Amino acid sequence: MKIRFWGTRGSIPSPGPSTIRYGGNTSCVEVTLDDGTLIVLDAGSGIRALGKSLGAAHGTLLLTHYHWDHIQGFPFFDSAYIPGSKWRVLGPEFNGEGPGKYLSDQMTSPYFPATMSQMSALSGFEVVPHGPFHLGSATITTTRLSHPSVTLGYRIEADDSVFVYISDNEVDIAPHDQLARILDLASDADILVHDCQYSEPEYAGKHGWGHSTPRQAVRVAREAGVRELAVFHHDPTHNDEQVEALAEEARRLALRGMDISIAREGDVIDLSSIDEVIAADIRAEG
Repeated sequence: MKIRFWGTRGSIPSPGPSTIRYGGNTSCVEVTLDDGTLIVLDAGSGIRALGKSLGAAHGTLLLTHYHWDHIQGFPFFDSAYIPGSKWRVLGPEFNGEGPGKYLSDQMTSPYFPATMSQMSALSGFEVVPHGPFHLGSATITTTRLSHPSVTLGYRIEADDSVFVYISDNEVDIAPHDQLARILDLASDADILVHDCQYSEPEYAGKHGWGHSTPRQAVRVAREAGVRELAVFHHDPTHNDEQVEALAEEARRLALRGMDISIAREGDVIDLSSIDEVIAADIRAEG
């Protein structure tokens, strides 16, 4: 399983010299399984560059929710316009509607010049099933996160690896039963990508906005027993140094044995390679 970050920013794109190291595009993550199955998580502005990179392709887009920073790149997703492509789109149900309505709404006049009917590669829109489902060799599990509107976290199990994507989540206000389900989703993940938008002083004025601090992100990672935490959904007002400071705070709070990284636009994580290194280390210790 390979994971590539195409957009790591939250709220609104923030390109410029102060965000060049970690990127200014909003949420979009590409997952490629060993069997070739292509899964894309969220359609923030990062999906524009992904679409240009892919060209004609077959894949599935999984949406966490319909806040604009997670869907605003969809009209610019070139791969969905190309003959020979085929894209299936899944997202949560909200007010009785699924992803087709909310993606098409942002493409109606006067907001956008092209209509969704011109995206000829779209094979269908579906509400995410309540139980586990399969995409290629992967088993996908979801649960609702602590965020305004209906928002889902995704667990992808394939190729002897577990990747968990929790893009928008406010741990401190999650009811006990909801937090238990979130921890179960993240349990023993090889890598957990988790919202880490605010510092503690910032969070004091943004309680209830649906985002976490390093303390909250580390709590999920620690209690779920994950191998690596990648901090994500960087605040648009934060420069590279501020993003690094939040990651350093997470490292101070994390237990030994847990890696802390920063989700950076363009980075690729090959979980197969990580598993091979760990297996070699175990053999050497034995």
